[in-house]
Amino acid sequence: MKNKISKFVSIIVIIFLFCFNISKTNSAVSSNIVITKLSTYPTYGRAFDVQVRDDVAFVADLQTGLHIINVSNPNSPTLISQYEMDNAHKIHLVDNIAYVTEWEFGFEIINITDLENPVELSHFNGSVMNTFYIENDCAFIDSFGLQILNVSDPQNPTEIIHYYDIGNTSAVYVEDNLAYVGTYIYGDFYGFTIVDVTDKTNPQKLGQYNTTDIVAGIRVVGDLALVANWGVGVLVFNVSNPENPVLLSNYFDGGASEIAYFVDSYAFVADYNNGLEILDIKDPENPIEVGQFFDGGGAYGIAVKNNIAFVADDNQGLEILEIVGLFPTEESSGFSVLSIFIAFYTTIILFKIAKKRKQ
Repeated sequence: MKNKISKFVSIIVIIFLFCFNISKTNSAVSSNIVITKLSTYPTYGRAFDVQVRDDVAFVADLQTGLHIINVSNPNSPTLISQYEMDNAHKIHLVDNIAYVTEWEFGFEIINITDLENPVELSHFNGSVMNTFYIENDCAFIDSFGLQILNVSDPQNPTEIIHYYDIGNTSAVYVEDNLAYVGTYIYGDFYGFTIVDVTDKTNPQKLGQYNTTDIVAGIRVVGDLALVANWGVGVLVFNVSNPENPVLLSNYFDGGASEIAYFVDSYAFVADYNNGLEILDIKDPENPIEVGQFFDGGGAYGIAVKNNIAFVADDNQGLEILEIVGLFPTEESSGFSVLSIFIAFYTTIILFKIAKKRKQ
């Protein structure tokens, strides 16, 4: 009798585990990725960057300023407001403030508490400002060197230091007091440089890897740095030792202008000449393209929310894309409704069979 009960319990456990695996499989990432354009919102200039918060997209257009767009219905984006400024280039959102670079005119700090009425808090004059990063009340800007500002008072940003020792700069990303910077000297070298910024008043260069073209965008996750390079595509580095960044691989498909890193080991790349590209970098030594969308234009910037990609697509404005097959189809905490039903129904049948045998 005990052996029969043990077998009965074992069968039930196996059924539940089988159904659990079905549930997990159904919610896994599919290899059949389909990218479809849902809509386009014209910015009537050159859309260069996009950031998304909740149901609002913020688009920087070089010619027409900052566009604040309602994207709650991605099939029909609508303008909330437009903030006119010259050469809006890159955006960084912190709380209710938008920091927007203006290329060679410095950058503006804008209060976006009232989305319908964005208000300038201050303007910081500067030379060419390309990309930047905000962390712990400091702005790190690539501007003929690494410029570090104190922005704790958004109405009065002040310079802490302008660090020139690494040459000219083209991109910056900051993580754990390390600044990852695209550097160059015309006619001499292009590089990916790591700087210790623990002491904001005294940055220290740690390591550098010479590249063959200008670095346009950087994203760091864990010990990996993905570097978008105009001439050679995406470079993948091991940066576990910041004094010695090691190149693991180079994915080339016509250059790259920006990288956004979102789901597991999938990197979203804005490849100006080839649109949106999705790379699987589970094996960082062998990145594989698993999805691409291009219909003209020129992808400069990208943001992703759930299964929707927002692309700053140069003269085509904001392009909104749906990605099917990459993201989990449902919350995968265990059993699906179907798997639970199958397990429950099978258990009842086995119980009845066992009861008949006892009789």
